[in-house]
Amino acid sequence: MWNGNYLFAPMIEARNVSLAFGDRELLQSVSFQLPDRGRLCLAGANGTGKSTLFSILMGELKPDSGQIIRSGGLRMGMLRQHAEFQQDATGYSAALQAFSPVLEKAKELDALHEMMGQREPTEDELHRMDVLQDAVVREGFYTAESETRSVLHGLGFSREKQDVPLATLSGGWNMRVLLAQLLLGKPDCLLLDEPTNHLDLESIVWLEGYLRNYPGSLLLICHDRRFVDHVCEGILDLRNSKLEAYPLPYEKYEEERALRVAQAQRANAKAQDEIDRLSKFIDRFKAKASKASLARSAMKKLDRIELTEVEQDGPSLRLRFPTIDYAGAFAFIGEGLSKSYGDKNIFRDGAFNIKPGDKVALVGPNGAGKTTLMRLMTGELTYEAGELKQGNSIRSGYYAQYVELTEADKETPILDIIKEAFPKAPEGQVRAALGAMMFSGDDAFKPFGVLSGGERARVRLARLLLSPSNALLLDEPTNHLDMRSKDLLLEALVEYPGTVIFVSHDRDFCETLATHVLRVDDGRIVEYPGDYAYYLHKLEQDIEREEKQAANDARKGTSGKNAKSSSAPQAPEGGKGAGRKEVEKAKRQREKRESEVGSRIESIEKRNMTIDADLCKEEIFSDSNALRQLSGERAANNEELEALYEELMKLEAEVA
Repeated sequence: MWNGNYLFAPMIEARNVSLAFGDRELLQSVSFQLPDRGRLCLAGANGTGKSTLFSILMGELKPDSGQIIRSGGLRMGMLRQHAEFQQDATGYSAALQAFSPVLEKAKELDALHEMMGQREPTEDELHRMDVLQDAVVREGFYTAESETRSVLHGLGFSREKQDVPLATLSGGWNMRVLLAQLLLGKPDCLLLDEPTNHLDLESIVWLEGYLRNYPGSLLLICHDRRFVDHVCEGILDLRNSKLEAYPLPYEKYEEERALRVAQAQRANAKAQDEIDRLSKFIDRFKAKASKASLARSAMKKLDRIELTEVEQDGPSLRLRFPTIDYAGAFAFIGEGLSKSYGDKNIFRDGAFNIKPGDKVALVGPNGAGKTTLMRLMTGELTYEAGELKQGNSIRSGYYAQYVELTEADKETPILDIIKEAFPKAPEGQVRAALGAMMFSGDDAFKPFGVLSGGERARVRLARLLLSPSNALLLDEPTNHLDMRSKDLLLEALVEYPGTVIFVSHDRDFCETLATHVLRVDDGRIVEYPGDYAYYLHKLEQDIEREEKQAANDARKGTSGKNAKSSSAPQAPEGGKGAGRKEVEKAKRQREKRESEVGSRIESIEKRNMTIDADLCKEEIFSDSNALRQLSGERAANNEELEALYEELMKLEAEVA
């Protein structure tokens, strides 16, 4: 644990928590503290008990032993993995329910105001009105709409999409609304289980900034290294039923853990050598009277030697995708490609050329058409215009993001699911594919329906290991995969000689794998003939060019208006001309203040990043005075940030 080096008292603490399911011990004497405003990542492989620990912290599951201690009045919120809303709910109306307590108070206050127009209120009613008026201001009633719209926008909802019935949107969009609802509720302690799974890159970046400035505490399960490093200040490592804390960024945590394992292995080897030496001595001299006392002394010493349990990461595996030989100048070519759903244009006149061996990242906002383009390549969908040509020798394997389960699927053992897909494959080969995805022994007979999201993803990837493909089309293959599984998949895809076309919002995954990028956005398909870093560079250049063009257009427009007004008769003072001047003056003042607030927010966030880095340094967290000073500064910064963000939302609301 962090051994009390935090300035703030813990908001929630686990003490020696243990839990077993049958013969399997999931948690063994797990202890940690989550302090006020602390941000920790709960790391570990799928199936180690991370989500179970979340349920225990929420009070939904009782441990076999140990206790959970919460601060008085602590409000906790957890991101669920399933969203359920009223049939007619829109994204906006559902997210706004985070404010339902204050909305009810505002409704009661309106009723009291209406009553006052009919009769004299009693003293109790006047007192109740004062209490309600204070509550609606304090609990954010007057900013509820702008906050809700702002958070939904940050999570990728356009203004139009916020008012679309959720029943018509995908499960991924419903999960975004669930996340928005949780964030707007502002619980003192947030438990987020894979919050980035249904977000595009723009929304992930927005969520990083939001969580960095969140006024409460955060415990996060996430397998996106970049996201964890940008949000969290330390790692809680859960494996083999035990938990160990690392007050380090993720990359440093992995290095430190490797060092600790190596040290434990060396200590064990040394201890084992001593055990062997003493055992031989005892065996040789225990029967000799002259050496009996020495033998007894050696036995006592032997009893005191303990071997440390070294928690390994499991067997070192390597995935290999089978490939078939093929020849040809291209894998997929799009020419004038157009696709629509009814009146909605997805993209028009798309053009691209994917060559054999290319590793192509499909990027763009969610809903822009990435999955649609991939399904066109698989032949699942048809297009309205243009041409999509596939190389004659191309045989593709497809990994879909969403797969609906039948009742039969849920009851079928995973070994049989693989056999049904490849009935001619020898059982040894099927077993090897499952073993490569960490299903060995009796795990192969688990019903598919009882598996976690990550385990189901690994089963579907195991099917690809048996597919004789020379082109892999992967739609969000990293969703639900733990760090180790993702690293194994990435290593295999980098070495895979065939073509890979993939959708992923994991930045490290894209940067390592992609050799080319196709961006699907705003009805267009744009090809970037370079890696992911090249794409980001070109995208930045495009944005700068568009901003300069917009500024030039604005200047030309202003110049034209001025030229026209110079020859036109002037409005009398105090008339419409004066009104326009006042409006322009107010606009300039608002824009100036927006710039000032934005600059101050940026300055504080940079300072907080420096403070976060300093708080991870041993010389800081071991110095109580330095720790107190930096923690106090960060707390003050967060209070100022909250006020600045609220002011910025009000300024934006004035424009709207």
